[in-house]
Amino acid sequence: MKSSLVVVWLGAFAFFLSFHLLLSALPLFARRLGASDAAIGLIMGSFAVSAMLLRPPVGWAADRWGRKPLMVGGAAVFLACSLGYGFTAGAAGLLVVRLAHGAGMGLYPTAASALVADVAPPGRRGEYLGLFGAAGSLAMAIGPIAGVTLAGRHGFGALFLVSAAIALAAVLLAAAVTETLAHRAAAPFRLATTLSRSALRPSLVTLCLMLTYGAVVSFLPLHADRHGVNPGVFFLVYALVLTVARGPAGRLSDRLGRAPVAGTGLLLAAVALTVLALSEGALGLALAGGAYGLAFGTAQPALMAWCVDGVAAGDRGRAMGTFYTALELGIAIGAMSAGVVATQWGFAATFFGTAVVALGGGALSTVVRPQRGWSSAP
Repeated sequence: MKSSLVVVWLGAFAFFLSFHLLLSALPLFARRLGASDAAIGLIMGSFAVSAMLLRPPVGWAADRWGRKPLMVGGAAVFLACSLGYGFTAGAAGLLVVRLAHGAGMGLYPTAASALVADVAPPGRRGEYLGLFGAAGSLAMAIGPIAGVTLAGRHGFGALFLVSAAIALAAVLLAAAVTETLAHRAAAPFRLATTLSRSALRPSLVTLCLMLTYGAVVSFLPLHADRHGVNPGVFFLVYALVLTVARGPAGRLSDRLGRAPVAGTGLLLAAVALTVLALSEGALGLALAGGAYGLAFGTAQPALMAWCVDGVAAGDRGRAMGTFYTALELGIAIGAMSAGVVATQWGFAATFFGTAVVALGGGALSTVVRPQRGWSSAP
């Protein structure tokens, strides 16, 4: 089983590396194609919209047909869309490919996280999900700064080819995974059967957290570029701290409970966004990235484990689908609303506003009933 988890981890790393190579470069590519700030927010947020719409049915399908086919499908979509960016000639074409690209994100992580929850011992679920999330964190440490550098030296066409090659590796690794769904769910496909009520509370907190992320990934690259700084500086420090924090924070939530650990992460996010709003140089971006990484590394494992704590084994796909639906909805709202705010009041006001949202998420996590480790259902 450990060897299978290694394959899952490597596949997730390749999947997210393909994504993060493009993360900071795409706003710059969109600007080169003539897109406005509002259009860039729409383009970047559209990815989350298509992913969000797929999350509930994908969670249902993962419980009915298995985790593996959805993982393979998601990686294949990433492969096709990474190549597709090279054929776009304007903002409208970029929007279409970005929407299609989001479908891959709707498929793969939902199924893969359910697979990890299948094999994790209940008392170490937060730890296992935290370590699984470290694959994406490490990919973020490498991807944004490498993507911007690669595009700057060799052009966006070379960047898209490299992203596609890495997505192909994710397809092959997903195909090598052992299926973990033991008992297939028989619930018919309806909206009520695609979402998990037990996961709604932590999913609302997740939405607040990810709204801040949507604003950051859409406009931090432009904010940094305005001050002559590679935006990868922020993402590098963010991802390194996030990678280190995930495992210990997951274990802490196994011992102390999900809600207080998640709430602490949201408060740290508010601090990070305030620092980001005030920063203009590389040092400020690095400090903000470190605080933001600690925030996410603290909150995300607790929130993911919180979602699956109170559900049966055959409903974990739906629970993770609910979690990821809120995640993508938060990113979409954050990116699109930030485009409007940035156009009217600038980047600093955008980041200050998202800090307030993070504070609201922290408050929300404190008013719900805390859970003591894995044994308490919501």
